Amino acid sequence: MKIEVSSNLKNLSKLFPTDLYIVGGFVRNSLLGIDLVDVDLCSSLTLDKLAKLLEGTPYGFKIKSKTLGTCLITIDDECYEYSVFRKEYYGENGEHSPERVEFISDIQEDAKRRDFTINAIYYDINRDEIIDFYHGVEDLKSKTLRTVETPDFVLSKDGARILRLFRFQCELGFKIEKETLVTALRYASNVKAISNERRTSEMSKIVNSSSRYSNSKPNAFMRAFKLFNHYEVWPSFGLDTPKVKFNMVKKVEQKAYGLLIDIIDTVNPISVSYYLERLLLDLGLSKKSMALSINILSGYYAALNKESNKPYFFKYFDNFPIIYQLISKKSKLLAMKYEFFYKYIISHKLVISTKDLQITGDDIKKHYPEVNPKRYKAILESLLSDVFDCKLINNKKELIAAVNQKLKYL
Repeated sequence: MKIEVSSNLKNLSKLFPTDLYIVGGFVRNSLLGIDLVDVDLCSSLTLDKLAKLLEGTPYGFKIKSKTLGTCLITIDDECYEYSVFRKEYYGENGEHSPERVEFISDIQEDAKRRDFTINAIYYDINRDEIIDFYHGVEDLKSKTLRTVETPDFVLSKDGARILRLFRFQCELGFKIEKETLVTALRYASNVKAISNERRTSEMSKIVNSSSRYSNSKPNAFMRAFKLFNHYEVWPSFGLDTPKVKFNMVKKVEQKAYGLLIDIIDTVNPISVSYYLERLLLDLGLSKKSMALSINILSGYYAALNKESNKPYFFKYFDNFPIIYQLISKKSKLLAMKYEFFYKYIISHKLVISTKDLQITGDDIKKHYPEVNPKRYKAILESLLSDVFDCKLINNKKELIAAVNQKLKYL
């Protein structure tokens, strides 16, 4: 079994006073003959000694975490993440990060902190040799996911590993060893303990696992989702339902939006936007990402409710190309109806947003200083409506004059 590495990596290994190893995804994927991923390096050399070792060489050095003993090594367009051999100690709350680490020199002890056997295969660059303490190569051949130590030891303290387990199941098309699966499901609630960002990242990778590798199967994510439904673990991911009815996620290209639609259709909340805001906030999305997702999905449901064209495109024009793709998987006729008006707006260069008006809140303030700024938005939206209906021309002088009439009823 041959692991192909770059000349830069070979030259780096020759600088080391001790053996330098590649471990994890790069070794795993090399042995599987599938798309390669980032190179993770490790050895017993401490960060301080490594920094001195690389001084005056072409290799760049940047500390990533002193606590975990990790750094980035760069050369040309290559970047490797390096870790010092370590032993990890976890608390009882299932958080992803260990409470304490101990730097060690024993590679076999370092292997114990890994998650699954297929990710704990080491490659000694200098010796061109595979080191496999947990028979990970055999599990690659049988396409099996199992933990390095007992499933309880590996999965009980780190909720992120449970998500990684299901992600690898989807990405690689592997089966999960029975005891490993049972233990993962038993500790599924630990998923709540990891950061929102990490939970969202791993769930996003699961949803998009079909596009992870060139040989991935369509809708590979359903391998995990069927298990989540069967064992009713969705509440562990913050959802209000033990099972999700899957439909749109299997049809649309934007898998994340498809999953959200299926969740909403399953839960059937009174207010889509309110439910989405609460759900996305819990997932740790930025305000900008939340606003975008809420607008797109609100636009999808507004179309299903057949909202009239004018108020619809005032709210959803900017994101309509994405919304259209979602609607078309639900109703082609409805999608065509809204698309016709969307193209009409573009071809006739209709003003569709207050930001396109030749007047702003500053203009209102200048000419009508007595008006409360809280009224600006309503005034501008009313002007936009009149411009759209051709009752007013989008001309600054005419719009400023029209504000006086708006003040009588706004």
